[in-house]
Amino acid sequence: MTTPAATSLTLYPLGDGIGSVALVQHVGDDKMIVNAARVSFGGDSDAPLNDRDEKLIRYLLRHQHGSPFEHNLITFKVVCPIFVDRQMVRHRVGVSKNEISGRYVEMQERNFTPTSFRKQAPSNRQASVEDDGTLDQAAAAAVWAEAWRQAFGAYQELLRLGVTREQARGVLPLSLYTESYYTFNVRSLLHFLGLRDHEGAQYETRLYARAMAELAEPLFPVTFREWRELHA
Repeated sequence: MTTPAATSLTLYPLGDGIGSVALVQHVGDDKMIVNAARVSFGGDSDAPLNDRDEKLIRYLLRHQHGSPFEHNLITFKVVCPIFVDRQMVRHRVGVSKNEISGRYVEMQERNFTPTSFRKQAPSNRQASVEDDGTLDQAAAAAVWAEAWRQAFGAYQELLRLGVTREQARGVLPLSLYTESYYTFNVRSLLHFLGLRDHEGAQYETRLYARAMAELAEPLFPVTFREWRELHA
């Protein structure tokens, strides 16, 4: 098991110095994937990864033989807005998650504010399009800021009145930052990336998916190379 220094392996997808993805630990490598596949024939070994091994990884990916990619783990600490986390948490097959609890601790005054606002896509209920200049960015930012200040102020006032944390948190907005540990195996991570670093996914969530890929790819370089070529 490798536990790197989090400060040197932390990315900030949203560029605000708060939202982050940190590599906490990992187990396994490309060779472990090969060995998991070859053990069926008693052919696993401690020999360094070679060309035949790389071809096997390519074969496994192309023919969707997924189980050899499950004998490893990658743990991230993710600090993200609640609305991003709620999109990520839908992917639970092969994924473990533990999140900070507003029942146990008072939530921090950490809010995500977009650098720019997008417009609703006219033909897709769940998608957005870039502002064409008709959206009043300043007015939207003012509404966002006021809503956030009022919501967090109400939360603090409820706590001051003695209301329990588990109820007071109910007024907090989806732009509040939350933090979690996410542990993937490579199969589940590639599945997640295929869905969440996709043009149909929300932009902010795509940024987090890309950050996870950037941290994980050096750990399994052959697997990611072949996976990217397959999905190019």
